[in-house]
Amino acid sequence: MKKKLFWFPLLAALLSIGILYTIGNVFEISFLIWNFYEENPSEGVIFEAGGSVVPIIIGFIVGFITERILKNKHKSDRNLV
Repeated sequence: MKKKLFWFPLLAALLSIGILYTIGNVFEISFLIWNFYEENPSEGVIFEAGGSVVPIIIGFIVGFITERILKNKHKSDRNLV
């Protein structure tokens, strides 16, 4: 059960981060976008990357909530036995 308590919250956090960045890029929502910009290489390389940390924060919150739910469920299952 210990492995589930680690992997499910991690996967939930990563999946929610990926989904939020995808939604931001598809629907062009400024606070959910991770963007890259590259100028014409023949004139000189100018590369710029930036983005929002909002999906990362939301992902950590989702992972934390998932961990709490699993711990509470594990406690209640142990008390029933």
